[in-house]
Amino acid sequence: MLLLAALPLGAQPLRVAFVGDPQVDDETELGYARRSVYAELRARKDIDLAIFLGDMVNDDVSLLVPTRAILDSLPYPWACVPGNHDRDFYGLKKGRAISFDRSVQEGKARDMASYSRIIGAPDTSFVMGGIRFIMMDDVRKKGKNDYEGGFREDQKAWLSRVLSDTPDAMQAVLCAHIPFSEFKALDSLEIILSKHPRTMLMCGHTHTMARHTLEFPGGLALEEVLAGAACGSWWRGRPDEHGIPSATQGCGAPRSYYLADFSRKGYKLDYKVIGRPAAEKGSAWIADSTRLVLNIYGGSTSGKVRVKLPGCRRWIDVPLRKEPAPEAFEVVAFNKTLPRQRRSRNPLYIPMRTADSPHIWAVNLKNDPVLLEALLKSESKKIKIRYEDPSMKLRFLLSLRTASNHKD
Repeated sequence: MLLLAALPLGAQPLRVAFVGDPQVDDETELGYARRSVYAELRARKDIDLAIFLGDMVNDDVSLLVPTRAILDSLPYPWACVPGNHDRDFYGLKKGRAISFDRSVQEGKARDMASYSRIIGAPDTSFVMGGIRFIMMDDVRKKGKNDYEGGFREDQKAWLSRVLSDTPDAMQAVLCAHIPFSEFKALDSLEIILSKHPRTMLMCGHTHTMARHTLEFPGGLALEEVLAGAACGSWWRGRPDEHGIPSATQGCGAPRSYYLADFSRKGYKLDYKVIGRPAAEKGSAWIADSTRLVLNIYGGSTSGKVRVKLPGCRRWIDVPLRKEPAPEAFEVVAFNKTLPRQRRSRNPLYIPMRTADSPHIWAVNLKNDPVLLEALLKSESKKIKIRYEDPSMKLRFLLSLRTASNHKD
């Protein structure tokens, strides 16, 4: 991690990019990352700090060396937390690293020697722009044959000291790899965080974008942000015009990252689809002929969505729904067109399940003939979207698409 100055929070917000899981497996995938997410971050002039939320590599720690060189080429400071794939291990299969899951199952030792030497300390903290950033390794060994999300007792003691030394009015950001919502027990962490409830939680690991309020057993409630993966679904899928795989994430979002603007009043969030215009915030679909389905990629479960269809004067509310993203159905349908023999090893194949996405809003207009007619007539035209939650406010346009293989 680069050394960072404890600068006071000025008149301009401190803008931080939060990037999850580049997870490069070899030189080819490092090239994908170099030409896409890293190139985009390097070109940005509006970022003050970039934080990477783990799994910089996919078990091959030799790739940490060129990764470090890329990070050092960014025109602003950066920091990292380690992921479960950023670790040394001492077992080989056919001359290369076996996965973290395999290594723990086979009782192979793992440690942070290479990460600590090349990237930096697994647990560290700094203040920049008047904001306290806390970077922690939460990949904890579980018994002999598994791992889980959590902190050791010595880490909890360290975190408690850091937060005790943080002024009450200062915003804190606790960054780790595995989501805190996946921790088995949150009681002890709640006791620590309750001393400084002005804390935001940032993590990666799931290869999905998600935002929600994490409610602790004792009543503490903090925003948790799952930043998605810069590699998407592991650098797979149809390539774009630059040869970069689409790698649609399981939630239906493209490869993306979050942006946070910190000010004296708190923070505001936005998100950016990698390699696409900043105005691209989601997708809109006609499903089953009567339903409007919206995928607001960086949306929160507390988000409110309103839309205005062409030719209509009134705005309509669109409720949050638990259902898969239309993009997931599209990927599954495409997968079925690939040759069946060794299909899952085809580089165009994205391992996609039609699981519920956390950022889908949908409404069935079959009982409102006027709006339904407007919906059906507006295909390929723009609809107006208003999205708002306590940390994000968006106004944008979306072009309607027809969803295939989508069921209510």
